[in-house]
Amino acid sequence: MIHGGDIYTAAELIGKNSEDIIDMSSSVNPLPLPFKIKKKLIKNFNFLNRYPDTEARAFKKILCDIYGISSESIICGNGSIELIYIAVKALNPQNVLILEPTFLEYERACRINNVPNIDRIFSLDRDEVIKIAEKKLKNTKYSLVFICNPNNPTGWLIKKENILNLADTVKDTIFLIDEAFIDFTPEETVIHEVGKIKNLLVLRSLTKFYGLAGLRFGYAAACNEIIEQLKKFIQPWSINSIAQCAAEEIIKDENFKNMSYEFFIKEKQFFENSLKKLTLNYFPSAANFYFIKLPKKGFPEEILNKGILIRDCSNFYGVDENFIRVSIKTRKQNELFFRELKKWLKAL
Repeated sequence: MIHGGDIYTAAELIGKNSEDIIDMSSSVNPLPLPFKIKKKLIKNFNFLNRYPDTEARAFKKILCDIYGISSESIICGNGSIELIYIAVKALNPQNVLILEPTFLEYERACRINNVPNIDRIFSLDRDEVIKIAEKKLKNTKYSLVFICNPNNPTGWLIKKENILNLADTVKDTIFLIDEAFIDFTPEETVIHEVGKIKNLLVLRSLTKFYGLAGLRFGYAAACNEIIEQLKKFIQPWSINSIAQCAAEEIIKDENFKNMSYEFFIKEKQFFENSLKKLTLNYFPSAANFYFIKLPKKGFPEEILNKGILIRDCSNFYGVDENFIRVSIKTRKQNELFFRELKKWLKAL
């Protein structure tokens, strides 16, 4: 399984139905969608015989009001992953820098689009990554730099001041800032700066915090020139009407946001307390998942037999099979995970 969330393959492997798998491998909000959104989705089924708005105008208008940016600086896509691939194709970078370990699709998008030079910085120390990046950018000219913030899989957050300083250091390099998890720390977003800083390309997703993984909706914000480049490569009608309808409602639902913040604060405290009791090495996380180092490999396979899917991190660059990533779910599911982890550790 290349990514988290593949409950279908997991179900086949252990002979269960996919709906019986507890998915702690994908970092999606487990809280149910508000009823008013479900009600609007049902109402909009009557419009399924019409083409969706290729510009997602209603969503863009709401986004402009929230962040104070212009609609010309926004492009929407079928999940932010579509926009990653479009960005690499449209910008045609010749020399790319990726801060590792991080989301696998940055490198894959570069490989598919035949980017000639892919350079990496690897460290499991956030501050060291920033220092190395600063040195690299002074000595080497890059067309495009990928930064996931908060980072997947480590969960660390790079302060927006550091990102803006990096972008200001080399104004002829485009910084793609993937903020798929920034809704957990919204004060650290750099999206407000896209009108002023011309080499920022900010990606956002409604998959993680808003729980729309199955509908696929994401967007990018940048200066008008970059957005126009991206628009040349986006497919028409890539976002369906139902996804747009859900996105329009959930992005402005303050009750859902506040309820989610309260839920995650409580469950993260439980998670960290449980990890400390087991004396395991884990990374402090600004997101809704934890990157954990285990004393031995094999736990993802062991716990899958119990119907729980977690993320084996061995296919992240520079990371071995002892590392896992586990997302926060309901208290009942979190408790079940820790019971199984405790039993496994005792048996070592």
